[in-house]
Amino acid sequence: MHFISRLMENDAQPKPSKILPALRIFVCILCILLCALAKNAFFVVAVIAVELLRLALQTPNMIRQVLKPVLTAVFFTALFLLPAVFLGSPRTMSTVTLKVFESVLVLSMMNATMTWKEVTDAFRALHAPQIFVFVLDMAVRFLVILGRYSNAILEAVSLRSVGKTNWKTSQTGGILGTTFLKSQQMSQETSEAMACRCFDGEYKSYASRRFCTLDLIYLLLIPALIALFFYSEWMMK
Repeated sequence: MHFISRLMENDAQPKPSKILPALRIFVCILCILLCALAKNAFFVVAVIAVELLRLALQTPNMIRQVLKPVLTAVFFTALFLLPAVFLGSPRTMSTVTLKVFESVLVLSMMNATMTWKEVTDAFRALHAPQIFVFVLDMAVRFLVILGRYSNAILEAVSLRSVGKTNWKTSQTGGILGTTFLKSQQMSQETSEAMACRCFDGEYKSYASRRFCTLDLIYLLLIPALIALFFYSEWMMK
C-alpha cells in the first residue's frame, strides 16, 4: 500500500520530464541486464558510481526515499549470502550484493523521478501489448481505490468498538467480501463507461512531446554502456 500510495502521489503532483519516459526505461533495463551479465565488478561499480553521483544532486527527501529500499535489499542479500563467506566463496557474496545494489538503485531512482503516467506511456511507446498496458494501469488504480475503501471500513469498525471485543476480528471476512463486491461493481461501471466512450481497445499515449536534442544526447548512453561493458569484459581481463 505504501508503494501504491507513492504512485498516486506522483499522479497528484506530476513532475515535468525533459527526457522521453520510454528512453529512460529502456536505458534502465539495459543497465540492469548488462550488470547481470557482467563477470567482473568494474562495470557494476562504474554504473553505481554514476547513479550515486546523480543521487547526490537530488534533494535530501529524495535521497532518503531512494536509499531506503536500496539499503534494505542490500542488507538482506548480504545476510542470505553470508554463509558463502564461511564456505570459501567470499567473492560470490560481494558480486551478488553489488549487482543487487545496482539494480535496486536504478529502479528506485526511476521510481522517484517518473510518474505512473510516464511509466504507462513508456510501455505504450515501447510497443508493449495494448492489453498489458491497460491492465497494468487499471489494476494499480483499482488497488488504490479499493485499499482506501477497505481502510475506511476498518476505521468505521474500530470506531464502533469499545473495550476488548471479539467481533472486530470476526468481521474480517465481511470486510473482504464487501471489498470484493465493491470491486465487481467498479469493474462493471468502468466497462460501461468505456463502452459509452467508444473504447476500441487502443491505449493511446498521453504525451505529445517529440524527440528532441536532449533525448538524442541521452540516447548516446546506449552505445556508451555497451562499449564500456565489452571493454570491462574483454579488455580488463
